[in-house]
Amino acid sequence: MCLGSGPLDPDRMDAQVAAVFAAQGGVAGWCQIGRLGVSADDVSRWVRTGEVVRVRRGAYAVADLWDAADRDERYRLTVRGVVLSRGSVESASRHSALALRRLPLWDVDWRVVVLSGDVEETTTRSGVRVAPLRGLSAPDDVDGLPCDALPDSLVTTASFGVTPAVVAADAALHRRLCTLEDIAEAADRLTPGLRGRRRVRTMLSNLDPVAESPGESISRLLLTALGVPVRSQVEVRDRAGSLVGRVDFLVAGRVVVEFDGALKYGGADGREALVAEKRREDRLRALGYAVVRLTWDDLKRPELVRAHVLAALARAAV
Repeated sequence: MCLGSGPLDPDRMDAQVAAVFAAQGGVAGWCQIGRLGVSADDVSRWVRTGEVVRVRRGAYAVADLWDAADRDERYRLTVRGVVLSRGSVESASRHSALALRRLPLWDVDWRVVVLSGDVEETTTRSGVRVAPLRGLSAPDDVDGLPCDALPDSLVTTASFGVTPAVVAADAALHRRLCTLEDIAEAADRLTPGLRGRRRVRTMLSNLDPVAESPGESISRLLLTALGVPVRSQVEVRDRAGSLVGRVDFLVAGRVVVEFDGALKYGGADGREALVAEKRREDRLRALGYAVVRLTWDDLKRPELVRAHVLAALARAAV
């Protein structure tokens, strides 16, 4: 039974409390449910009986919703619960803000919820980190919760890691949630007070609004780091000018590199997609292109990726 999708049996939980969880997307903080006359013992009983899950101190999620969620969604629920539990006096920040906006998360610290608030120094307690507001724009409202402005969130995330920021920023740009100019302005405003300024500059120089997935963003970063010049989302046409397909990457004008997440090939529709992919690949090879397909496992072995691309370049040169 999921509080996020309907009322809970009033014999198992107070109907008003159930309504609060439902209204807030399946999460609630102690500051909301405590006002309804609920005791700490009541909440402990609901946790023991599996009605709710304690995601952080004073923050709770509906158990059925939590159990059905993947890692990113669990983290988003946790961020929502934490912000609600603190009375919305602080805003979600860094990758926690990206999670609230449902942007892809890659290689971030899912153990910590990051907030920005009126504090002098960064503090971390019970899996919640509160950082100073210095230089940040006014927060946005995201599904009823305060959240650092998107360009600010991308820049502060980049100050701790280039790849997580590029993955999220590519997606934000592709969805037209912000512009390159917005991110650059935030970088100019924030970097004087940030550590990791070089990482921010690296992020800015590696963004690509045409990237269509985290796998493409990570593949592009890896190929670039390996010294392989790539063009993204290139249309390839046959000698008559007919479109053969749009490829993820084109290297040196001769090698097609495709990221293959594999999930699109499940079921009957997936088998049809696989056949169509093979036909397209055959047409590319017939035109003289070498084709390299990358998977998630390949991205963990950069030396193998480089060897595959170099071998493909050699084949295409023959």
